[in-house]
Amino acid sequence: MCTLSWTTRPGGYWLLFNRDERRTRAPARPPELAALHGVSYLAPTDGDFGGTWIGVNHWGLTVALLNRYEDAPVDPSGGAVSRGLLLRSLLDAPSAVALVARLESGAGDGLRDYRAFTVVTTDRGGSIQLADWNGQTLEASRGAPGMVRTSSGRDQRAAERVRSEVLANIVGAKGEITIERLREFHASHLPERGPFSVCMHREEAETQSFTEIDVWHDEAVLRYVAGPPGEGGPVTRVALPLVRAR
Repeated sequence: MCTLSWTTRPGGYWLLFNRDERRTRAPARPPELAALHGVSYLAPTDGDFGGTWIGVNHWGLTVALLNRYEDAPVDPSGGAVSRGLLLRSLLDAPSAVALVARLESGAGDGLRDYRAFTVVTTDRGGSIQLADWNGQTLEASRGAPGMVRTSSGRDQRAAERVRSEVLANIVGAKGEITIERLREFHASHLPERGPFSVCMHREEAETQSFTEIDVWHDEAVLRYVAGPPGEGGPVTRVALPLVRAR
């Protein structure tokens, strides 16, 4: 129940993320500055478990997490470690390649405590990488500009098809992926407001927040909207100076 898109720009990139969650989840805390092993980062905080689903660090690396409901249906009994805590533990990584390598090194017993997920990561190197954990094995791959990944607890294939079609219609015949079109995509209720619209609404769940990360030259800017995008929720904007890679 999330959607992530991405595109490059000279000297950096944009990454956009709709977080969809159950209405019963505790409210998240807006993004703030924190540090891990001497690496500064910006991230919101999950209200239930203290982890996060997205963050950007002072190397210019962004990492985000989507649940893989087709491999790990929602289990109200709990019993697994919060995936958001795993993501927070990765926010000191110096590059996307290093982050994926860290996940691959833990793909044995190191990830067994976590239900299925996709970690998406990108840095100033100009590529975006995915690591899919299905509960047994980890598979790494690369993405392209546009909608990188979406997830749905209702019908994964239908969500992928409908949201891909919506983006294609917004982008138009020229196929140009711009930040303005990605913003429109994330706020969209096409083809109708409901379980398959990118700004998602169901009786028990909806889009709880929108995050836009802009990494450009020597600064990362994180813009966070509490609530569905485009519906007038509070906006938090925080910036982080970037450190040159060693």
